[in-house]
Amino acid sequence: MPIIIENGIFLLTKFYRFINLIYPMKVYIKKPLILFCFICSFLLFISCSKDSDLFNEYVLSEPETEPIENADGVDTDGGDEEGSNEANKGDVGVLLIDSNFDNQSKWELLNGSTVSNGILNLNAVGSVGGGGTSARWSNILNTHYYATRRFRLTFDARQVSGSGTLQIAQGGNIPFDQEITSNWVTYTIEYNGNNSDAVNRVSIGGRGAGDEFQIDNLVLEIIGDTTNPNVPGKPAQITFFTDFELETYGYKQWGSNGVPEDEINQWEIDNGEPRDTTHPEAHITSGRDGTGEAAWMGVYNNDPTRNEFVKDIALPFGEHWNAFSIYPQDSLADGRILMQYRNLAPGGSSTVNAISLRQYHNGKLGFAICSDVSKVDQTRANLGYWNGAGTNTEVIYVDYNFRGWNDVVIHYKGAFGANYTGPDTSHLIDTFGYDPRSDGYVEIWINGVKVVDHVGTTLYRYERRGGEIRWGMSPKIGTYWGGPISFASGGNAYYDNYAIWVGPNGTYEDVDPSR
Repeated sequence: MPIIIENGIFLLTKFYRFINLIYPMKVYIKKPLILFCFICSFLLFISCSKDSDLFNEYVLSEPETEPIENADGVDTDGGDEEGSNEANKGDVGVLLIDSNFDNQSKWELLNGSTVSNGILNLNAVGSVGGGGTSARWSNILNTHYYATRRFRLTFDARQVSGSGTLQIAQGGNIPFDQEITSNWVTYTIEYNGNNSDAVNRVSIGGRGAGDEFQIDNLVLEIIGDTTNPNVPGKPAQITFFTDFELETYGYKQWGSNGVPEDEINQWEIDNGEPRDTTHPEAHITSGRDGTGEAAWMGVYNNDPTRNEFVKDIALPFGEHWNAFSIYPQDSLADGRILMQYRNLAPGGSSTVNAISLRQYHNGKLGFAICSDVSKVDQTRANLGYWNGAGTNTEVIYVDYNFRGWNDVVIHYKGAFGANYTGPDTSHLIDTFGYDPRSDGYVEIWINGVKVVDHVGTTLYRYERRGGEIRWGMSPKIGTYWGGPISFASGGNAYYDNYAIWVGPNGTYEDVDPSR
């Protein structure tokens, strides 16, 4: 029997049991018209539900019945085993590559500058710091991903006429500002970025009005080896870190409910109000390390559906490492979410989560991933039941420590898969920083054991109404128990040592929550 029919029967049965409490079934048997109205009402109830995800937790493809064997222990780079994703690594550090300026439509050409034969012909009008930009590439990568970053810029250039200096700026920085010769020379510079909104704009110009330059083979990369001032003591690639030690940063590591976070290293409370392990009613009294604090999230909120933190668009589609520790105190209803990678799309957030962590009554946790290339372009319109977080994902069951700390490490790159044959994706290259029509990968470890090692499709493209994913993903942590729609009860869990590393060259050890 198809999985959607099975799940439909499951939900219909639950709804029937609830109705039968207040309106006995014998009435429906005697009055078929009432039974028919009951079924129609149930279907309308589903379609009009404010939060379709409360149903979607049950609409999952058949999961694997056994965890994936740990083929290479805690090896963090795929090792030499077959199917290693080693060949995929490193390319996500490239933000902008235009070896022949073939993507000239992406460049904004100003003040008489042109592109011919794959070369940028630059007409200078004055310093880029004073608004004298002659060519500009905007929005090379979403600003939410980075604080202080380190970049490498490589390009070929020569002066055609005049005697002024060539300038290349990124945001408020002008890392290249010097005279060049009439011969083609390859230049390579490294510099720190900044955390202004303009950090993702590359601007090219020249000090001397009327000077002319030619530029070719321009590449901009993240090499990120400076210290991130927003996360003291951590490398710049750690773009977000939460240990819930309230005294570390001089502010709480979560903001007010429904209000965007004040600090770059804060969570925003999405539902309910959190507590930590200093609360007198907490089941445990310290964090993952046996000292300090951990966040406590659960049913004390009296919220009908969940208690969650969110960090808006903190996860890029490109390569990153993510890690956290989790202590499940209670059993949630079968298949309920404890952590998710929430995609964003115009029209709503009813997209398929790239990754969800769920708790199951078979005594295991389950990692739900997107792995079916045939589902990349599916929407509710052409499937009829495409609703949200859990739909059509593969689930990998894993053993875990119930009422104990569990360390989760995720290495991820989002892509539609090299076998993807859907509509054109070229307009998404700037959003992703690479062509999503390629293979992505998901590696997941729990308590040092590698349980997921998948290469191929790792991301679906649309939300249920057809809005295309963009911007990136918002991580969420917290207990998600459902509510009156799913007849689920709540539970409690604790979270600690949450970290995100963005870009290439990361390792398991860089984000290991046990360290």
